[in-house]
Amino acid sequence: MLKWFRRLLATLLTIVFLVVAIPLVGLGYGYLTTEPVTVSPPAPANETAAQISERLGSEIDGYKRPEESTFLTYPEWAIVYAAREYAGLVENASPRAFPYWVYIGRFWQDYALMIRATADYDFNFQNHLMLMVIGISHTVEHAVQWSYENTIGWLTELSAMFEPVPEDEYQATAAAEYAAFLNQVPWYRFPYAEKRAGLRDTEPSAGWASVRSWERKLGFGLAYTIKQGYADLIKSGLDATSEAAHLDIHIWALGPVAAAIAGEQDTELVEDLDADGAVFVTKRYQVFTDMIPRLIDRGMRFVEIGGNRLIFLTVTAREAISAPEGTQTVFDYTLPADRATRRIGLIVPVGELHTALPALADAGAKLEHVYDY
Repeated sequence: MLKWFRRLLATLLTIVFLVVAIPLVGLGYGYLTTEPVTVSPPAPANETAAQISERLGSEIDGYKRPEESTFLTYPEWAIVYAAREYAGLVENASPRAFPYWVYIGRFWQDYALMIRATADYDFNFQNHLMLMVIGISHTVEHAVQWSYENTIGWLTELSAMFEPVPEDEYQATAAAEYAAFLNQVPWYRFPYAEKRAGLRDTEPSAGWASVRSWERKLGFGLAYTIKQGYADLIKSGLDATSEAAHLDIHIWALGPVAAAIAGEQDTELVEDLDADGAVFVTKRYQVFTDMIPRLIDRGMRFVEIGGNRLIFLTVTAREAISAPEGTQTVFDYTLPADRATRRIGLIVPVGELHTALPALADAGAKLEHVYDY
């Protein structure tokens, strides 16, 4: 009995050590390898606009969102991008080729940058708690997968003569589905158990390649089981301790607002402010990001998004670009799994989106995401 107690205690102490050590080492690395960020505040609103904003915030539920969340939302999306870039790589290459450790480091660099950017804001406990949880999970998952793919995975690749088996193709498809899923839905709602069943039912290869098939079924079947259990645990914890996430975002804009949003799904006018524009509500996340350029093309100019006048966004480009006037570059780096592409993070005054985004497009950049609090 004492032996089992000691083993349990050793396991618990190991878990506690990892929970403490991973973010300490990760953020230490992030701070040492990034530069300070000083956020320049947007121009203050005039008295009339300030009064309208205050009234909208008091009358419309969910109108005002914490501005620091535009920065603290980014590291969550960095994990989405890691999943997307993993899916892009394994479509044509071995999972061993993915730079797992670089993506671990990149997450902690991104988080350190966003901590620097929010130094003058109130501490957002809920955002930071979520980032710690997903940062630890991201680190452990990538470290374990790197170890697995470069030992057992490498040996079974030999058995298949380095040719993909049906299970590899299934996993590549599942990775692409997972990356697309994360554009609009949190990771812990992904149907891991369903994907495990699909992997199990995949017809295995014959001959020596069957070794690779069964290794993929057993190894990744176990991974799906663990992820499903962890996802269920996270869901239960969030349901018990957190308010439901706001899935909508309110936007105050100028120009032909009613005509511009006509036909946009899940989007409706909330209040007409006459000469001061109008307020509408729409879905958050990638849906809103994809909508913004269309609205700008229709003559719309933004005043506030989520009750704020400063927002963070990322673009991708094939080469370095100059930041448009009035914007501030936070980072610019090449993608670890696609060295021909750069990701650039910019702070943009909401009122300048209608000029900044077309300027970025003209420079050859593609809008990746606007982080809507």
